[in-house]
Amino acid sequence: MKIAVQQETDRARMTLSGKIDEYGSEELKKRFYELDIAAVKELVLDFGDVTYIGSACIGKLLLFYKELFDGNAVIRIVKVSPAIYEMLRVVKIDGIMEVVPA
Repeated sequence: MKIAVQQETDRARMTLSGKIDEYGSEELKKRFYELDIAAVKELVLDFGDVTYIGSACIGKLLLFYKELFDGNAVIRIVKVSPAIYEMLRVVKIDGIMEVVPA
């Protein structure tokens, strides 16, 4: 898995590619905590090149939500493949953050 991170003041974008399995989820968490979390008001997770997510990734998404919720931040997952979109919908991630299909 590859991760490219950009942060401009209160907006952060993480562009992901490959499989987000248990190892990839830990790397994702590490890169998340490198952000200036207190300043983030919008986090965009670009899943355009993500081919797979495991349960560990879903756990990290919930962690990100918990970390950013008190600051009234918005999390958007964009360019989501149909299979991953369906998984996120089934586990109701779309109820707490915006999930935008590809």
